[in-house]
Formats: sequence, C-alpha cells, structure tokens
Amino acid sequence: MDETQYLERLSETLFWDVNRGSVHPLRHRRFLIARVMDYGTREDVRLTERFYTREEILSSLLEARSLHRKTLNYFATLFQIPRESFRAYCPGGPSTWEA
Repeated sequence: MDETQYLERLSETLFWDVNRGSVHPLRHRRFLIARVMDYGTREDVRLTERFYTREEILSSLLEARSLHRKTLNYFATLFQIPRESFRAYCPGGPSTWEA
C-alpha cells in the first residue's frame, strides 16, 4: 500500500482538526500513529500496523506528548515495557481533561 492509499483509507474523523491533504504519512508519522491509536477504528489500527513497522509504531508512541491512558496502558502491556517509558505517562489521577 502506498502513502496516498493509506491516507485515503483512514477514517475521515481522524482529521477533524487538520486538512488531510496537508498530512504526509512519512513526515508526520508520529502525529498519525498517535492519532490512530487514540481515536481510530479497528480498521484504522490494522491499516497503520500494515503501513508502519512495529519499531516505528513503538518509537512514535514512546515519543508522543499525549496519549489516552488506556492507549498508553495497552501498548505498554503489548510491548512489555514500563508505562513510565512513555513521554505521555503522567502518574497520579486523571488529568483535567479526563475528569
């Protein structure tokens, strides 16, 4: 699957705040991976797992500034790494936005 096909097959709702045409799958990899893993459908996640390598996904998630707590916990368990390894990890209760 090429870059254009990948972007076209992702759910429209993932691009509520950005112009899909201005997103490049390789240059904006961290943005796309975090967005899909937080807000995407199962099909979006499957597409992303086929398009990017496992290492690219892990690296992007580790560097993401914010991730939903469930997303972070899921991938920490999947990749068998401590939650504290994620940049988005915030100990304690829910953030202001999640309360």
